[in-house]
Parts: sequence; C-alpha cells; structure tokens
Amino acid sequence: MDAVIPAWGELLSCFGGHIELGLIHFVDAVAEFDRIMTGPFIEYVRAEKGAGRIDHIGISTHNPEVALRAAETPDIEMIMFSINPAYDMLPASEDINDLFKDEYQAGLENMDPQRKRLYSLCEENGVGITVMKPFAGGRLFDAGKSPFGVAMTPVQACHYCLTRPAVASVLAGFRDVEECAGCLAYETADDTAKNYASILAGAPQHAYFGNCIYCGHCQPCTVGINIAEVNKYSDLAQMQDKVPASVRDHYLALQVRAGDCTGCGACEANCPFGVPIARRMEETAALFGA
Repeated sequence: MDAVIPAWGELLSCFGGHIELGLIHFVDAVAEFDRIMTGPFIEYVRAEKGAGRIDHIGISTHNPEVALRAAETPDIEMIMFSINPAYDMLPASEDINDLFKDEYQAGLENMDPQRKRLYSLCEENGVGITVMKPFAGGRLFDAGKSPFGVAMTPVQACHYCLTRPAVASVLAGFRDVEECAGCLAYETADDTAKNYASILAGAPQHAYFGNCIYCGHCQPCTVGINIAEVNKYSDLAQMQDKVPASVRDHYLALQVRAGDCTGCGACEANCPFGVPIARRMEETAALFGA
C-alpha cells in the first residue's frame, strides 16, 4: 500500500499524527476515479477513517464529471474544485449564434449546466466545496487576458466563488504581496466592493472569442490530443514568470502532447470561439519543449 499512497494521497491538517482531512488529489479522469473507488486505495482510506486517524475524506479535481461522481459517492465529504467566472459562465443556449449576442441573460443563469448541477448536488448532499483557481491564474485581474474584457478585483473574484452553492472556502494563490492584500481585504469589504454582477452582466458574449474555456467542443482530435487539457496547462504556465514545475510535470505526463499536432485544422472547425488551436499547439510545444 505504501507505493500507492503518494500517487493520490495528500493529507491535510495533520496534528500530532491525527489527520483532519485525507485528500485524494488531482483526479481528472473518470476512469481513474472509478479505479480509485473500486480498488485497494479507497479501502485503505476507509480503514484509516474507521480507526479514527482520518476525520473526513475529500477529493480534488478540475473535471465536473469527476466531481459529480464524487458528490454522489458516500465516502466523499469534500471536493476541491476549480471555480471562477471564466470557467463557470457559459451561454445558456445551445445555438452557436447565441454565443455572440451583446448581453448575458439576467440572473447569472448562463452557466454550464453540468457545473450548475454539481453545485446543486453538493448542496443537497452536504458535500462541501473548497475552491481552487479562483483567479484563473491571475487572468481575471487583467482586462486584456480575461475572457470578459474587464478586470476583476480579488474581492470580487472571491465573492463570486463564495456565492456558489456548497462552497465553504476559497484557496487562493498569490503572485505578490499586493494580490495577497487584495484577498485579505475581503474580510472588511462592503457589498459594493464585493459586487461582481455588473462586470459579468455587462460583458459581451463575444468576449469569449479567441479564448479557450476548456469546453471540449473541439474534440475529437485526429491524433488524440486532449486539447482542453493542453490549453489549460499552457494558460497556467504562461501566467507565471517561468513554467511551474508542477504544471510542467502534469503536462509531460500526458500521453499525447501539443508537439504531436499535425496542424490538420479539424479541431478549429469545431471550436465555437474561434481559438487558433493549431497555432496554440505550436506555441505550447515550444513552451514545454514537447
């Protein structure tokens, strides 16, 4: 069992040998989730909880489908999940022409239905959500990089996350002291400072154009590249001064990478946002060297 634990196990809040939360870390594939929940690893975790050495069992994932499965699994009491307006806010219609209208629907209802279902299910089942990626790697703070074309503040981004159903906390990363102070300001911020509705409601839907939101409509790739996954790692890497080792490791662990792209263009014909995917694959291959 010792060889299995480092692959998925991350133990949080450890005091004197007692674990408050046992976190099954970075499970993005449905098949991997199923393998964990039917294999020896979860039996080990259950035994640790039964012995009183772990109080709660959680999981971290970026994939809404995995998170939905976790929310329906009695063992899982907490999910660490990537939430921010750039990931959540999608047009409510399946008509591609609706993507380019001038206004969002009122009431923030233009959310990916799968994510909306996830938040509702977690609320219903008493599964708490801890938010990761609340700032989309800092993208939301830059009007030129945000898909909304408007810069948000850390307070607004945090409040957006905290107003999602079942969200209990936000785990934010900082690039500098200023961003850290911006997050701490949430504790004393008034309703005006927290208000993000005007930013999202006023953002034209065509602000999505050219930006990958990891929706997967570009699939299938003719050579098997998980384009959304590659773009996610590329975006995370480009938001930093240098490529983080963890992001590089996750990218290099992909079986098919950006460097395998043939430039056929089949994906670009499927992308509803006009992302220059072939060019992005070329840039990403250069960025990671593979």
